[in-house]
Amino acid sequence: MPSLPSFVRLFAIVLCLSFSTGVAADDVQDINQLFRKGELNTALTRANQFLAKNPKDAQVRFLKGLILADLGKSAEAIQVFTGITEDYPELPEPYNNLAVLYAAEGKYDAAKNALEMAIRTHPSYATAHENLGDLYARMASQAYDKALQIDNSNKTAQTKLALIKEMMSGKPQSKAANTAMVSKPAPLVAQAAAPAPAAAKPAAPVNDAKPAPPAAGKPPAGIVETVQSWAKAWSSRDVDKYLAHYAPDFTPSNMSHAAWAAQRRERIVNAKRILVIARDIQVKRISPNRAEVRFRQVYQSDRFNSTSGKTLELALNDGQWLIVRESGR
Repeated sequence: MPSLPSFVRLFAIVLCLSFSTGVAADDVQDINQLFRKGELNTALTRANQFLAKNPKDAQVRFLKGLILADLGKSAEAIQVFTGITEDYPELPEPYNNLAVLYAAEGKYDAAKNALEMAIRTHPSYATAHENLGDLYARMASQAYDKALQIDNSNKTAQTKLALIKEMMSGKPQSKAANTAMVSKPAPLVAQAAAPAPAAAKPAAPVNDAKPAPPAAGKPPAGIVETVQSWAKAWSSRDVDKYLAHYAPDFTPSNMSHAAWAAQRRERIVNAKRILVIARDIQVKRISPNRAEVRFRQVYQSDRFNSTSGKTLELALNDGQWLIVRESGR
């Protein structure tokens, strides 16, 4: 399992991409920048000031947990992450970071339970599966050590312990790799499935050779970002920006575009709190200028909570991907 500071910092980036609550984006960005620069006490002060006015904000609460962990205040960090799991039980990342904190304290049973909860809420959460495997390896290592203390001539235990230590020695990432991930995070979708390796540079085209299609497993540029931006605008209750993600000819089946836009504006503005998260994003390219995006939509507000499938069809319009069709499933 990676060392505590680098591992927790990695998930600061993930959550900043996936959590989009109805808060002042500039304030959140400032706190995150302070955290990433290592100005932990200032970042903690700013986070506490923000949470005094927005006590349920998931993103800043998560950042506060990360800051406390970096300050070595594990007990307080555990309390923060536990509170997030109680208010947002469908989010796997807080469970994952709880497991890191518990493991750092040698509380392996508590860490295992937290990782199992992360996997239960999000079965395709690869990081939690990997960390659970690392945790089992650590627990096995302790058991073999104990066996050798009792009988140091046990060749089988010696061999198994050596294999586990060799396996675990190759697990942690280098400091440089962790720094690179923090300074330039990958899109959220890359956390669920590793991006396809870069294809070799093609030879110069001859005659009428057709251009190569996009690499398998790699979504066309801008589509995933558009979906995340759409979710963020909705969560921030920025109606104008939210509506700007839809094409002018977007028309629901049962009303005009103008009536639909007015209805959406009223519902979003009247909500006191909205949280929208797009998970497990899958992109299917229909044509060079059209794509279908499927994902799991987590929606929470002061009035209604739901998790459901969502499909968006996007069209490229003057270099910008816009929603032309929307449906639930």
